[in-house]
Amino acid sequence: SAARARGVLPRIFCADRREARSWIEDLERQGFDVVTYRPTKEFTPLGVLVAWRHLRGFRLVHFNKTCPRNSLPAIVASRIGATGVVVATEHVTAPVESHFPLGHRIITWLVRTVNRLVDITVAVSELSRGRLERNYGIPPSDIVVIRNGIDVESYDQAFDVEGLRSELGLSPSDSVAVLVGRFSPGKGHEVALSAVAGAVRSDLPDVRLVLAGEGPREAEIRTLADSLGLGSRVIFAGFRRDVPRLLAASDVLILPSDSESMPLVILEAMASRLPVVATRVGGVPEMVDDGLTGLLIPPGDSDELARAMIEVLSDPERARAMGEAGRLKAEREFSAEVCTSETFELYARL
Repeated sequence: SAARARGVLPRIFCADRREARSWIEDLERQGFDVVTYRPTKEFTPLGVLVAWRHLRGFRLVHFNKTCPRNSLPAIVASRIGATGVVVATEHVTAPVESHFPLGHRIITWLVRTVNRLVDITVAVSELSRGRLERNYGIPPSDIVVIRNGIDVESYDQAFDVEGLRSELGLSPSDSVAVLVGRFSPGKGHEVALSAVAGAVRSDLPDVRLVLAGEGPREAEIRTLADSLGLGSRVIFAGFRRDVPRLLAASDVLILPSDSESMPLVILEAMASRLPVVATRVGGVPEMVDDGLTGLLIPPGDSDELARAMIEVLSDPERARAMGEAGRLKAEREFSAEVCTSETFELYARL
């Protein structure tokens, strides 16, 4: 929308995947030109050809490198197609891992080689900037930090909090901690369950944990919750399209992940005036001011998570102050307006 307001005609290219279809449909309803393509599984000449057919001739192509298997061939194709400027927002900042002998060296070489075709790499945090320099040899002059942004004002709606609480089986007196994230390794669901089963259960008898999301570990996490005797204390809310409403109905967001970059759900919680308890990993310390907008804890430590949850939930006035401070920070540093302005300033400079 901001692009169109600036006289730029955007076209969106997206891999034809089931999990992206609702997002694509929403963009099309807003009037965007969305082109889907069948992704190839590996870095192959076919992938370059498919991308070249779509990307040739544009003045600027901005890649979101969430999936290197799709983006690397497309970056090569954009250069073959004489694209004017190539920008890439980079999410893969950790060293390459591979099960094959010398695999990590070969893949790292491939990524570094393709990165040379990019005019500017956008990092989503200062930590990511440092990792890109260290792990992939991108010169500091070729990296700019533009943090993720969200529409802060959209979280000021009058959400039906009572209706959602009733839907989830929550009472008005329950203290609600919410964890929004895919059930996959490293997201810390087992840490959250252990925290609730331990000190939280004894110190906060009314605490409830809402787990929103789906994924391959869901059955395992359900079994663990049962084995810990948590029963109705843990609510599996499934995949949600109403995360802002869910956050409005909660008292604290917890995110006990082993690793993160710049998790969007923290920004959503800040916009919702919700205190955040999260692990001190990745770009999270750039988002959460420890003791001011929330609390930071070490990863994998259920005792520290329990302590932090108790500290926040047992002091509503402090929790409210943290939430307001988080909202103010979101407006100043992480709003869609800030992100958009910085992005178009970059485009204009290039």
